[in-house]
Amino acid sequence: MNKEELTTLLANRFQRKETGESFGLPALMVRKEELLATARKLKKDPSFNFNQLVCETVTDRTGYFELVCHLRSVGEGHEMILKTQVEREGTPLLPSLYELWQAAELFEDEIYDLFGIRFGNHPHLRRLFLDEEFEGYPLRKDFTNTLDL
Repeated sequence: MNKEELTTLLANRFQRKETGESFGLPALMVRKEELLATARKLKKDPSFNFNQLVCETVTDRTGYFELVCHLRSVGEGHEMILKTQVEREGTPLLPSLYELWQAAELFEDEIYDLFGIRFGNHPHLRRLFLDEEFEGYPLRKDFTNTLDL
């Protein structure tokens, strides 16, 4: 299915959700509470069959964080972006996508390490690059480096 057909199918199947384009691919924006159920439908529904999580990352939009998931259907040859937002204040928490795509494990470890976003039901959330004693999350726009190197 081509990009336009996929965009139309997403708009029809997810009528109350925002659809559009991101990074040149069809995109679907959902509330964080709907992320796991939506991702499950995108993987299990034969019309979509998104069986590969290519990338999962975060962008700091100053007022909130935006989770960006790049999905691919290997057999069908189509790709899309799934997005959600999470608040910056307190301890941001999102559902883990690990139960659907095991590749999410390291992506979510990296997001936690560099942005401080936690993932519920993650098998072993840990810092990936920085020491456990490191204070702060260096990819946040409000991060201040206090190290004297």
